[in-house]
Amino acid sequence: MEIKNDSRLYQIGKGVAETGNYRLYLCRDGPKECLLQIATSVEYNGELQRAAYILRELQRRADELEEEYALVKTNPDAMLNYGLGFPELVDSFVYQEQGGRWINILAFRSIEDIGKLVPLLNITEKDRLRVDLRTSAWIMGKYLKLFVFTHSEGISIGLNSGNNILIEPDQHYVVIFDWTAAQIRSEKIPVETRRQEISQAAQAVITALGGNLETGTFPDDGDKNSTKYADYLLQLARGNESNAKRAHAKFYELIDSLWKREYYPFTTKLLG
Repeated sequence: MEIKNDSRLYQIGKGVAETGNYRLYLCRDGPKECLLQIATSVEYNGELQRAAYILRELQRRADELEEEYALVKTNPDAMLNYGLGFPELVDSFVYQEQGGRWINILAFRSIEDIGKLVPLLNITEKDRLRVDLRTSAWIMGKYLKLFVFTHSEGISIGLNSGNNILIEPDQHYVVIFDWTAAQIRSEKIPVETRRQEISQAAQAVITALGGNLETGTFPDDGDKNSTKYADYLLQLARGNESNAKRAHAKFYELIDSLWKREYYPFTTKLLG
């Protein structure tokens, strides 16, 4: 099947997911692998339109910040890379041949094989595995970095559950996929909203670790640093922090005190 918008032709592949308000299909924009997101009915067009607008704004501001950073950075290879935390909006349009439903074409920067992206929740729910402590650390750290960006721009994500957090295990990417519930605020994001988003992210990471938020217990990885790390995750999950910049700085201060800053491969263990 093919879908055309102006001069662009998309090759549509198999369906990969469905929610109440949209369906997802693999597609290709020439050689580039993408996802086609189409509203299940015109009733949900507005949600996909809003997501498209927010993704454009995120990209515009991420590009501006990268340019500003380029003027002051001391390491020419260093980059902020905020754009790695959300999908790239390739195209967005109404498709009349599908009943006037809205379509977003989405891709992922630096990820050629979309199949390598895994919902965080699938690790425990589908694969019956859990990540180890140091794997969870780069997931949580990347999530907090994204909050530093979005919260400073007055954007709340809205959906922070484990099934909306996609990870690319080899390159250590953490991507928030669904922005249909996101909001751009004319003023600062309310403190409680910021607190809730940070809490939800930490809860998702604790679940991926095989931990229990209620009891505050975690599987034993045989790591002497587990208690300090688990305690800070629990603080975030229980709503003790509303400032993403401060949480991000404290998180990496803790991580650097516990482990060497180096590439750590994605590591899972049996969930038991």
